[in-house]
Amino acid sequence: MAVEQKRVALVTGSTSGIGLAIARRLASSGCDVIITGLADQDVIDSILDEFKKNYKCRCSYVGGDFTKEDEIANLCKEITTIHPEGIDILINNAGFQYVCKIDEYPIDMWNKMVAVHLTASFLLIRYFVPYMKKKGWGRIINTSSQMGLISTPGKTPYSAVKAALIGLAKGTALETAEYGITCNAICPGYVETDLVRKQIHVMAKNESKTFDQKRNEFFGSCHPSKKPVTVEQVSGLVAYLCSDEAASTTGSAISIDAGYTAQ
Repeated sequence: MAVEQKRVALVTGSTSGIGLAIARRLASSGCDVIITGLADQDVIDSILDEFKKNYKCRCSYVGGDFTKEDEIANLCKEITTIHPEGIDILINNAGFQYVCKIDEYPIDMWNKMVAVHLTASFLLIRYFVPYMKKKGWGRIINTSSQMGLISTPGKTPYSAVKAALIGLAKGTALETAEYGITCNAICPGYVETDLVRKQIHVMAKNESKTFDQKRNEFFGSCHPSKKPVTVEQVSGLVAYLCSDEAASTTGSAISIDAGYTAQ
């Protein structure tokens, strides 16, 4: 992704994992980046320091609880204080996982799942689309999942909100297409983030196996490629979708799952 003019990108859930990788990729392409997500202050300071040293961009952190509509509204207002013309790129990446059978699923966890994944994404799109329309250019990407296309036991609510993010992307794409705005959903498979590596370490220890043994077993059992999806691969896809070359790619749900959903 080569940025011909300075773009401003908001990446939610960007203090770790996929979101942080996307923020790094966009910053390396010349975008000013707004980081938001849950993290200790020392982690936030470290990220801001890294971006200041490594990238020729402006990087800001704006916090907010995505289960609360008023905090999302305040986040939007703070962002437009920093960038009065709004943002050009919106990456709705914030989310979490909670596995439980549907008949035992806590109602408060369901409400949180809907709020963080879906309602927050809707509110951010609703707020920032007018700025994109005015500019005649915009890129919106919802991080869905392979579980937005299929499901497995214990992930019913997760699949529900991830599927809804695909529908949100399709409708938004149709409503904004004539304004030079695209909206897509990406559907990653099992991505080897630091969190996943920690989980594999625990599983390996519990099963008296080496990390490499359990890693190969885990990814080999779910991906036809026998390999994990990497954060660099996901951020590379996002970078393409944010480019001018992707102007005709809109309303799509794009799998990046090492062949998982082709089975």
